[in-house]
This record gives sequence, structure tokens and C-alpha cells, in this order.
Amino acid sequence: MTNKTYKKKLNILIIICLIIIKPFYTTAQNQINTDTLKTFQIKRFAQNASRIGDTYSAIAYYEKYLEKNQEDYDTWYILAHLYRKARDYQKAEKTYKLVLINKSTVYPESQFYYARMLKANGNYQASKDEYTKFSESKATKEVENIKQLKKLAKAEIIGCETAIELSKGQYGTLVNHLNESINKAHVELSPLMIDTLTLMYASINKENLELYDIDKKDTLPVRKFYMAQKDSNQWIGGIEYPGPFNDKDANVGNGAFSPDGNRFYFSKCTANSQGKMICRIFVSYKEKSKWQKPIDLGDLVNSYDYTSTMPAIGIDTKKQQELVYFVSDREGGKGGMDIWYTSFDAKKKVFKAAKNIGGTINTVGDEITPYYDIANRTLYFSSDGFAGLGELDIFTSIGELKTWSVPENIGAPFNSSADDLYYTKGKKIGEKHGFFVSNRKGGVSLMNETCCDDIYEFSDPQYLNISIHGNVYETSNDTLNNKVGILTKLPVSLFKVNKDGTEHLLRTAITDYKGDYFFQLEQGNKYKVSVEKNGYLSKKMEISTEKILKSDSLALDLGIKPIPKGAIVISNIYYETAKAELKPESKTSLDKELVNLLNDNPQLIIEVSSHTDDVGSNEYNQKLSQQRAESVVNYLINNGISKDRMIAKGYGETKPIAPNTTPEGRQKNRRTEFKIIGYLKNIEINYEE
Repeated sequence: MTNKTYKKKLNILIIICLIIIKPFYTTAQNQINTDTLKTFQIKRFAQNASRIGDTYSAIAYYEKYLEKNQEDYDTWYILAHLYRKARDYQKAEKTYKLVLINKSTVYPESQFYYARMLKANGNYQASKDEYTKFSESKATKEVENIKQLKKLAKAEIIGCETAIELSKGQYGTLVNHLNESINKAHVELSPLMIDTLTLMYASINKENLELYDIDKKDTLPVRKFYMAQKDSNQWIGGIEYPGPFNDKDANVGNGAFSPDGNRFYFSKCTANSQGKMICRIFVSYKEKSKWQKPIDLGDLVNSYDYTSTMPAIGIDTKKQQELVYFVSDREGGKGGMDIWYTSFDAKKKVFKAAKNIGGTINTVGDEITPYYDIANRTLYFSSDGFAGLGELDIFTSIGELKTWSVPENIGAPFNSSADDLYYTKGKKIGEKHGFFVSNRKGGVSLMNETCCDDIYEFSDPQYLNISIHGNVYETSNDTLNNKVGILTKLPVSLFKVNKDGTEHLLRTAITDYKGDYFFQLEQGNKYKVSVEKNGYLSKKMEISTEKILKSDSLALDLGIKPIPKGAIVISNIYYETAKAELKPESKTSLDKELVNLLNDNPQLIIEVSSHTDDVGSNEYNQKLSQQRAESVVNYLINNGISKDRMIAKGYGETKPIAPNTTPEGRQKNRRTEFKIIGYLKNIEINYEE
């Protein structure tokens, strides 16, 4: 039998298996008797299988070849990568270790991957030790991505430490593997709740492995959209989703609806002329309750050379434009797969040029499967570039466009030592419920126990339903702060206060006809509630759910007063006798009355003025009052207030408010005041930096 015949047989039989980051077909070789072949012929079979993406056949042939060439560590290293590609973590761990022991000088990066597989198998301490050795090693071999691997290793060390701690805990969240009507022998992905009783997902929907003869032009199965419906607390799936989304010639998945429900975005994947699987994003418009033929988002978003996939829908809160976050390996990224975005012009029905969402989210690793919670301005995504519990972990970040909070790992039981991705929330407010995808042990096995992705449902029966409500009203512009009247149709904003003290806007509510607002909160966080109105001093108040141990509805009324036109005396401001230094008790008063006010009203420009009684000469009192005013301004600058927003002015004894003939009068005249003298123009208040 000639080599030409061998090569032809490589393409006879195909098993469908979709790898999630870069989807492709992996072919499976029919059983050829390799006992009659020479070792170089078996190796050629392996090389050709690997070249055409036939991962499992390549593994089988390399294993057979290595039975007769056990000291060919170059080939062992290739096989280790193939095991990892097939997500056979156990075999990958053993094979990387073999290469590390015998050929670490040639393949120093084998230590990184050995550590990675240890972690994928849940051996966190051993993984941490190997990552540490790799980070501290001084490998002489020039490897193109060795610096990136060392950068990733540092994050992985932290991830191992985190995993060790988290593995000790117990979790109230319940995780349920969906039944066999949904999870089949192949990959299931992109769960999306349409309503409380309907789940949409993508699958090949085959019960078992099947072989296809491409020489006989067998029709290959493709991934389609299906739906599951909840009946008697049980999900029943396998129903092909209606509409013009499925395509007999392409793999589809990653569905996302626009906020108004009139546009449906999804990925469609086919092989390009070089055999690389390329995904493009399509959108279907609903017209007269009927979905129209999907159209391509265009070349400003999609590419014929790079993948564009996994759309998630957000909103640009400033322009009120629809945003499409998506994943791509195109040029200009931070490394691997990155998350990008495009904005939708509803009037022109066009999508603008794609932009990278930035280095706060994207790393030298892979960032994939974004899901955007519009109500909470929160992005969920999976990454292997941050400290995590396993391969791909689910993270969360607050923000939009290019401005994001530092991503946080959502922890176990969502994340495991395997891949965890496609986090999506349920539809009921006040419940912790949703779905995610994982190849963790316990799923439906295809070729090994961690080969393939299944859909899991999560819920928390102990979830605390915490909310906050209140009334917004105007107060009198005096020290009594009497309620004058309610304020309707006024925006009230909810901010999350991060551990580092930064604040990120979560959402905004509009007061109703009674002046009331309402927000849903999460247990264990610090928040601020803010209200602003032109011509009024803004109000921002802090509230915490950290110590709340049962479901509760919290009340917080917000009174705001008109911006005063005259000077306001700052109470309890004291200086050292005949000096400009502030006494400690004065700083407390400044924090309460000025620092908070100026932080809450970043557009205000104020004059800080100091006054004295008539004891002493005019020149002395003038100089002392100027120094005292400057002392207050300097304190405010040291507390983060821009010097451009303040003017220090000493008036000496020239503006008394009481007679200087009595001790009481002189005490009233020794005062510090502030007054609003202007506003910053075109200020853009960015609460996320």
C-alpha cells in the first residue's frame, strides 16, 4: 500500500467535536492495522492527521509510534500538546512531566504546561510549586512566548493560592447538570434564557459518536440552535429553535437578543480557503412579529482572516446606543482571543468599526464568552489570563466600552479546575439563578472524562433578597433642612463601592409620581445612592449589605437643597491660637461639610474664606486670615479635591457678622466660610476611573 493510499484513508471517516475557543472539526481515523507499517509511516499518519485537524487520530498514531520509539521526547512533547488540545488533562500532565524530566533544556515551557495540567487536575499546591519554579527559572532557550508564559505563571500562582482557600469552603449555590435531553455526546454551548420557562442553546444534538464517509459525500451534522422548556421543574430539550437562524452548511451558536427583543445576534462558522474555521456575526431583524433572513454585520466587524464570535449585547449609557461585545483573534489585540465591541446606529442600521475593550479585561491569554447584564452594567466573561481555579474561569467586571473595574473571579462552585464559561443569568429578579457551561468531571464523556462541554444550571435557595427604597425631596436652604416638597422624574444612581474605594455606577432609576425610587442589592457589598438636579447640591449616601443576614428591604430617603447664593459658615473649624494650623477636630468637620460636598458635586468651584475679629492690627489679621484660608484649601487638596476648584481668600476683620464688643460677638466673627462662585464647564463626570 502506497503512502498516497494512506493519506487518502486519513480523510475517510469523521467524528464531530467542536472545541470552544476556535471551533473546528476533528476527524477520526478508521482502524488501520499499523502492525504492518514501518515506524516512519505511522509517524507520517500522525503528522498528516494533526495537520488536517484530526486530533484524536493524531493522538492514536503518535501513541502507536512511541511504543517503538520511547525516547523520542520531541514527539512526546507534540503528543502532550495534543492531549491538552483534546482536554485530556490526566494524560497531558503525565506527558509534560516526562518531557520536563528528560528534555527541559530544549522545552523549558514544558514546566509551565505541566503546572497548568496539575492545576486542571485539581492538584493546586503541586501546581503552585511548579509555576513558581518556572517563574524563577533562567531558561537560555529563546522561546517566542516565554515572557508571556512567565507573566501568566505569576497570575496562576495567585490562582492556586485562591483555589486552595476556596476548596476549603462550603457553598450555598446549587449546581445541577442538565439531563440527557439537553446534554448529549458532543459539546453544548451558549445557554440563553428567553423567558422563565424557555432556554435556548446550541448543540449537535446527537446521542452517540457517529462516523461519516466523506468520499461518499455524507452530509456532516452541524451545530444548531435548540430550545428546552421547563415542565414540572424539569428541563426538556432537543427542540429545534424556529426561525431562519440554523444553517445546514454552517455551525451556529452564541445567540443574544437586543434589549427590545427586535434583533437577534449569533455566530455562524465555516472553514475558509485555508481550512481555518472562521466565525462571523449575523443579525436578524424582527418585522411584524417575524424574524427576517440574517445578515452579516459587515467588514468593520467581521473578517475573512480572523474569527468574530460570541456576541453579547450592552448599552452605551451616554449615547443610548446598542453595543455588541464580541470575541476575536484579530490583529491589535492583547494576545490570544480578546473581547471587542461595536456600536449600532439604529437609524442607519449600520455597525461601526470594532474596538478593543482594553487591557483591564483583555490579557495575553484568552478572554471569551462575554455576557452583559445591562441592568447592573456588569460584564461576565471567561479567561485563562487572570488568577483562577482552573483552565478557563468566569470573571465579572463593572463598566462599559473601554472603562472597567478590575475583574473579580466569581469563585466556586461556578469555577472548577476545568474550563468554565458561558455564564448567563436567569430572568427572575430577586433570585440567584442561571446557567453556565463546563467540561468538569461528571459531564457526558466523549473521548475522555473532561473532553466536552455540558450545560449546568445554578440556583441558591439561601439567596438573600435585599432591596433599597426611599423618597427624594427638596429641603429648605437653611440649617433646619425642612422638607419642602417631593421631586418626581429625577434620576437616582446606584454605585458599587469596591474594596479599593473606587466607585462604579451600576444603574439609574427615575423617581415616580410620589418621588420614590427602588433598587435591588446583593448581600456583602458597599453601595452609594446618589441624586443630582440642576440648581441643587447633589447628595450621595453610603449603605452597606455586608452585615445583613436575612432578606430585607432597606429605607433611605434623600433630601437635596437648592444651591445657596451666599456664604455658608463651616461649623467647628478651630486653629491653634494666633496660628494657621488646623486643629484635629476641624478636619472632621471639613470632611463632613466640604470634602463630601465637593466629591458629590464635582462641577462646583468655591471660594474658601477666613475671617477674624478686630483684636490686633488690620495687617496682622489680614495675613492670618489668608494663611488660614490657604490651610483649609491645602487640606482639601490633600483629600483629593482639585486645586482648580478652590480659591483661598482672607478677609481679616473687614466683614464682621456680629459686634466685636462682646466675647460672643468676636467668636462669631472668627469664622471660616465657603461660597459657590462658579461651575466647571463641559465637565464629564467619570465615576469609573
